[in-house]
Amino acid sequence: MRVCFYYIITVKSTLAQRLERLFTDLGVNQMDFARKTGFGQSYISQILSSNKSSPSERFYKTVGREFNINSEWLKTGKGKIYTMPGSNEEDETAEVFAKFRLLPKSEQRLIEDMINALLVKSMSDEE
Repeated sequence: MRVCFYYIITVKSTLAQRLERLFTDLGVNQMDFARKTGFGQSYISQILSSNKSSPSERFYKTVGREFNINSEWLKTGKGKIYTMPGSNEEDETAEVFAKFRLLPKSEQRLIEDMINALLVKSMSDEE
């Protein structure tokens, strides 16, 4: 009989690492992030260089609101990363919504048109 042991390894990430992940996931750079959140680039740089280990509560709330990020994940690394816009519900599709909000309005309209066309098609297929 063969016995297998599985270990769950928990890697604790730093706030700087979590922010870097957001930049990659959302396709933004430090300047875009600072502009969107209203915090100065120097403030963001201090966080990224770990010179500012505990940002203000306003920082967490602003990032959560602007990018649909779970504030608890941003603070501690626990929980899901993304939240649904306009609710506290966490969901896998929240990442898509977060990225959608970052697109220029013209590209958002294109996606909305595609979704509408797909809905019309699926409704006609059901009849």
